[in-house]
Amino acid sequence: MSETPQNTKPKKPKLRNVSLKKLNRRYDFLMRHDESKKEILGFKLNLLNLVLVIIGIALLLIIITTFIIAFTPLREYIPGYTDTNLNREVYLLSLRADSLEKEMQKKDVYFDNIKKIVEGYDFAADSALASLSIYEPLPKGVTDTITLKKSVQDSILRAEYEAQNQYNLFGDDYLPPAKPSSLVKNFFVPLNGTILNAFNAEKGHLGVDISSDRDQVINATLEGTVVFSTWSINNGYCIGIQHSDGYFSVYKHNATLLKKEGDYVKAGEAIAILGKSGESEEYEHLHFELWHNGIAVNPADYMTINQSVEN
Repeated sequence: MSETPQNTKPKKPKLRNVSLKKLNRRYDFLMRHDESKKEILGFKLNLLNLVLVIIGIALLLIIITTFIIAFTPLREYIPGYTDTNLNREVYLLSLRADSLEKEMQKKDVYFDNIKKIVEGYDFAADSALASLSIYEPLPKGVTDTITLKKSVQDSILRAEYEAQNQYNLFGDDYLPPAKPSSLVKNFFVPLNGTILNAFNAEKGHLGVDISSDRDQVINATLEGTVVFSTWSINNGYCIGIQHSDGYFSVYKHNATLLKKEGDYVKAGEAIAILGKSGESEEYEHLHFELWHNGIAVNPADYMTINQSVEN
């Protein structure tokens, strides 16, 4: 018989083989009824399968959470997340504000250049500024050296504008009366009566006060368009008519008005009823004014009205 050597040692199992065996070792999981001992549920599972199941459940939970955060409104309830539409609205509002700012800058530049033109600065006369756009503001160094000058055309335009200020009917300023025009001759007397207070430009009475019987009809002196038909504290019921050839007539202190703004009236057509409205309530009368090219003229020079003893 052969003897085994004494120095022979048994082999040790490798750690790798031991771990694989533990992972592949199967376990039975049973669920039984407490009283009847009847098997309800049972399955076999090893450690490797258990690890894979846990990893799969974790991945599924991660995918579901990511989907909720990315594609559902529930993410707004998570701290740190806001509505995506809010960022879009803020962006659009920022664009609109920027556009409005640019438009306001263009308007400021436009009015600034208009001011320079009105003041008489000639852009084309300065060769250094010929390349500058009218929509861009002038450099400060250039504006400091500008010498304003009035051209002949500008002086003529100013004179024509000041002479044609026909809408300032009730102001204190008065221009010398012009000569009666021969273009229009057939003036209708607005009211048959007597002049109690004549035309006097020096005293600021730019018309005539005509007195007549009660409830008389007031007629348009010429054909034209009603510019205003209103009531005021000083003038009462007042109506103004724009005629051709630069004539404008005004009828004040009426009891009532028969025409409204924008109406076209013919010469001699009824426009109001005689009254005493406004500040002059002592007696019934018509305050009649006639203007030509923005200048108040004496109506008695254009039509025949009975004069009183004292004017």
